[in-house]
This record gives sequence, structure tokens and C-alpha cells, in this order.
Amino acid sequence: MITHETIPDYYDWLSRYVQLANWLSYGDRFASFTMHKTLAVPPEADRKVQGRSAGLEYVNDRLLKAAQLPPTPRVLDAGCGFGGTIFHWHDQVGGAYDGLTLSRVQLQVARREARRRGIDGACRFHLRSYDAPVAESYDAVTAIESMIHAPDLDRTIPNLAESLRPGGLMLILDDMAEAEIDVEAPSEARLLSEHWGCNPYHTQEDYRRALSLARLSLIHEEDFTQQVQPRDAATLDKLEGIYERLYKAIPLTSVRTVLSAYLGGLALERLYLKEKVSYRLFIARKEG
Repeated sequence: MITHETIPDYYDWLSRYVQLANWLSYGDRFASFTMHKTLAVPPEADRKVQGRSAGLEYVNDRLLKAAQLPPTPRVLDAGCGFGGTIFHWHDQVGGAYDGLTLSRVQLQVARREARRRGIDGACRFHLRSYDAPVAESYDAVTAIESMIHAPDLDRTIPNLAESLRPGGLMLILDDMAEAEIDVEAPSEARLLSEHWGCNPYHTQEDYRRALSLARLSLIHEEDFTQQVQPRDAATLDKLEGIYERLYKAIPLTSVRTVLSAYLGGLALERLYLKEKVSYRLFIARKEG
């Protein structure tokens, strides 16, 4: 069972596997250095986000456009993964960036790539929780599919908001429940708790309340749900049966971690099919 305490080890194993999966899917071990989900790219999207890995790059490009950051911004990525968002934004607008991760594997990959690009002075990565106090100040804080693991949004979001300069922005993109899934979809809630450590699984209203508590004003909201691509129920049933049997039969931590990731992912796909979750962007400003 995945808990908040075991999340660092969980992401270490998963990050190793993602490199293999990226190679098989994209012919690129790091595939834009991104770990968030692949979206269906709309036909009107910029030509530069077309191609095999476009579904990964589109999110970073779309959030950057929505943010309208100042020249040479200072940005904190709370849950940076391999650094994909930081590298993409630095390529487009320059600036200075700090990325936070709990995974030593992700940290090593991101730092190595920053050095390879010659931007390790501008793009720095840290092994640190986003619930730890943040000493520096930023024009923007971004969190893409990372707050799903926060045990208490009412603590996490105000903590990160403290690092924002007056007028600074917080950008949160995540899978958000439409209502309490413990009640609405208990089977999926159990899988997400057991295999992803999502306990609780946050609702839209949880995010709105935490932003308000942090004294941030919601200025932009965007729904990307239609670009999420869940598979059909029959396929999910078949895969869940296979993964559950393998999870029970194979004692290896590495294999069980990957299977946990898949089982949690199947539960999330079911929630999309049932229209119990949405993939939503919130942008909120710190007034002052």
C-alpha cells in the first residue's frame, strides 16, 4: 500500500520505469522530460507542439500561454518531475527556476539535463517537499499533477502562496473530483488510496477553498477534460484483472510499484468514464 511516507520511493521506481516506457512509446528515454498525462492535442494547436510527443508538450505550452508571465520570470515548480515544464518555459521565455521533487531519480535526471544544456545556474532542482517552508520569492508557482498527493491542501497551497510576490500567480493543473468519490465511487477511491496514496482524493471545492484560505484570487479556470483519453470499460476490466493477479503474485518491489501505478491509473480512467473527475487548470493571483 502506498502512503504519503512512501511516495519518494514510489516515484523513484516509477521514474525508472517511465524512462523505459518513453523509449518504447517515443523512441526517447525522457520524452520532453515530462511525467504528466498525454492529452489529445486540438487541431488548432501551434505547429510546434505537433508530433509523437505533442500530447506531452501541449500542457507545458498551454500553461505558459495562460500564465502571461513577466519578462525573465522567477518560477517555482512544485513537483517538477524530470524538469520538463522548467526546461520548456526557460526555452520560451528565459528566467530563473527552482524545481521541487521527492524523488532522487528525478533530481539526478533534471540536474544532469540542466548541466547538459548549460542552464544549471538558471534552472535549479531540489530534493524537498512542497510542504516545507520556501525561503525565496517567485512570480509564479506551478503544480502539474502533483497536488493529488498532498495530504492537506489547506496546508500545502497557503505554504506555497507565501513564496509569491504581490501580483504573483499560482497555476494548478490536476485531476479534480467533482464530488466526494469515497461516496460516489468507493471502488475507485479504494484503488487510488491503496495504489497512489491519494487519501483523501481532492475535489474541485477543496482546491477552491485552499486558494481562498491562502488569500489568492482565482482569475482563470480552464477545463481540459475533453482532451483526456480514457479507454473503454471492457478494456479497463480486463487490464485490472491482469494487474491485480500480478500484484498479488509478484513480491518484487519494483514490479509491484509499477503495477500500483497502473492500477491507480485504471481507477482514474474509470472516474473519467463515469464523469466523476475533471482535468482542470486554476490560475490564482496574490493581491497586494
